[in-house]
Amino acid sequence: MSFVANFFGLGVLSPEKRRALSLVYAASLSLMMGVNFIQPALPAMTEPFGISDSALSLVMTVFTAPAIVLSPMFGVVADLYGRRLLLAGGLIVFGISGTAMAFATTFTELLVYRAIQGIGFSAVIPLTIVLIGDLLDGNEEIGGQGLKVFLDRVGYMILPPLGGLLAMFAWYWPFTLYIITVPLGIMTFFWMPETKGSKSSGTRAYLGEVMRLTRHPRLLIAFSAGFLRFFLDYGFLTYFPLFLVRTHGISTATAGFLYVFFSVGAMLTSSQAGRLAAGRDKAQILFIAFLISGVALIAVPFMPGGWMVGFSLFFYGVANGVISPMQKSLLTQNAPADLRGGIVSFDRLIQQTSKTISTTVIGLLLVTAELSTIFWMLGLLSLVSVALMALLLPSRKSAVPSPGIS
Repeated sequence: MSFVANFFGLGVLSPEKRRALSLVYAASLSLMMGVNFIQPALPAMTEPFGISDSALSLVMTVFTAPAIVLSPMFGVVADLYGRRLLLAGGLIVFGISGTAMAFATTFTELLVYRAIQGIGFSAVIPLTIVLIGDLLDGNEEIGGQGLKVFLDRVGYMILPPLGGLLAMFAWYWPFTLYIITVPLGIMTFFWMPETKGSKSSGTRAYLGEVMRLTRHPRLLIAFSAGFLRFFLDYGFLTYFPLFLVRTHGISTATAGFLYVFFSVGAMLTSSQAGRLAAGRDKAQILFIAFLISGVALIAVPFMPGGWMVGFSLFFYGVANGVISPMQKSLLTQNAPADLRGGIVSFDRLIQQTSKTISTTVIGLLLVTAELSTIFWMLGLLSLVSVALMALLLPSRKSAVPSPGIS
């Protein structure tokens, strides 16, 4: 861990922080199975359940929808009552309900388990960002967010190919691996320190402070970037395997292996997030990254073969490796510790809304449009949104200082 910490610019960490961060990163990596692990397996579900291609979007929609309502509630719980129990319980719910999907006999039953899994996911995923902000300060925090993105992209290299490979044997095999998050939740309960802020206030006063802070210009940029990033990711990566299977005639396993291009690109940039941010405005870096992702998306339908599409996926990953840690750091460094859970959960509400809208819109679009239309639409959306977000860019002097917790 010491070598990894130095490489990512985290400096010397105490044993307690190393253990806590290890649990956070393990939780983040495990939760990737909620989406990326099963995306390559989705085409294998159409025949056993007798559903259409457009119905596959429901597997993602019911997973992300619970957070639209629950994210603000979980933010209140995390800030006022603590992070540890919420993190542990969410991991256990995620693992049990996810494993139950492997035994579903109907598509409706599977969607019910999937919705319950979404509840566990929505409780945990904001905390993987909040806890890094709690445990690290300043540029070390940006490096910590970069390490999270780096490890997540390592998961991209392993989980989608594994999910696609398992789905070649039977659609349900990928779901059986969700059980591994249950022991992780138990370890978190016993080993994760409590890091919530020390300030005590009533729920009404707390919510008022959170809502006031959400109007800060740099947080508005962070919220906008989060919405756009996940709208692009879910629209693109949910239907990317289907595009390859239908258009280029490749297997689900090969489609899964192509995610390696995305992972490598993201790992290259996320590993240097702290250094990229040094002396630069993180908002402006975000704009450049979204321009790159827009061009990469538009290029997908023009690539002549399945493996050539991997090059577009690589540059999309390069942009994603910048966008993810910079957007997270804009959130945590512009929110005080006592409000951090609420701010990040509010951001997650926006992101989950984005995910839900994205998969729903793309599913409806497929009723009348070709698969290639998805990538043109998403690419143009990225380019146009950059110009709109730039209008929100304030002076760097207006950033809200955020005292960290050592």
